[in-house]
Amino acid sequence: MIREEKQLSHYLLKALSAEQSLEVKILNEKIKKESGKSYSVQGLYKELRNLQKEGVVFKLGNKYSLRLPWVLDFISQSEVLSKTYVERPQLTAILPNANKKEIWHFSNLLKMNDFWSHLLLILLEQSKDKVVLGWNPHPWFHLVQTEKEEQYIKALKLAKSKLYLIVGGNTFLDKWTEKFWDEKVVKYSYGKSDFHKERSLYLNVVDDYVINIKLDSDISHAIDAIYTRTKSMNDLDLPSILSIFNQKTDASIWLEKNPEKAKKIRNKFRKFWGINF
Repeated sequence: MIREEKQLSHYLLKALSAEQSLEVKILNEKIKKESGKSYSVQGLYKELRNLQKEGVVFKLGNKYSLRLPWVLDFISQSEVLSKTYVERPQLTAILPNANKKEIWHFSNLLKMNDFWSHLLLILLEQSKDKVVLGWNPHPWFHLVQTEKEEQYIKALKLAKSKLYLIVGGNTFLDKWTEKFWDEKVVKYSYGKSDFHKERSLYLNVVDDYVINIKLDSDISHAIDAIYTRTKSMNDLDLPSILSIFNQKTDASIWLEKNPEKAKKIRNKFRKFWGINF
């Protein structure tokens, strides 16, 4: 809903990555559809000229394409990133040993959410079962970081993982999030569970690892209030939402490797879903 601001060059590169040799008119249509914004033709030509100077784009006739040397260099850089962040075992260096904890503190919820998704993907990368169990009082991150959450769901799919999610609300905004959840990846429920009294705690279990995301109680109450009073998108108070998620707060992520604790929580999910995780 609240999308991160993207530069025009981002949309141009995305359009030209999906299809070769596009005229400015077609580029304009694709960018408007993707971004929801209208750019002037002059603005498009200006940005395309900048990309030409940087060696990213070339023009043949009245059509634009990405330069193959730039594409090959980009692919090479992507392979380096893959080896650094996906394939190498150093990723697991931040994971605690058995019956130990790691704690990270954050003063901003959006920065905390960025690390949270990063941490989950690290756990899944080394997981055999590829299953995430989750409790969310409200999936607010889809509301305020829509594109990043779409990336996260795509990453879960690429990792061949499955998320079993219990949501602690049944409001318009809770259900609004459904459109982002690929049914092949996310199985969700708004049913009453053993976790429903926990309004400031978000929870995940992956194998023997337990993640507790702890929010300030005032922030949790404010999030609850937004979800309760919003009956449609016309009721959405964007300034209030932005003020909540941009304010300084006290949030933390607790990660522990605790087979016994993970088993107890998994049993609660097993009882709720009727599935043997």
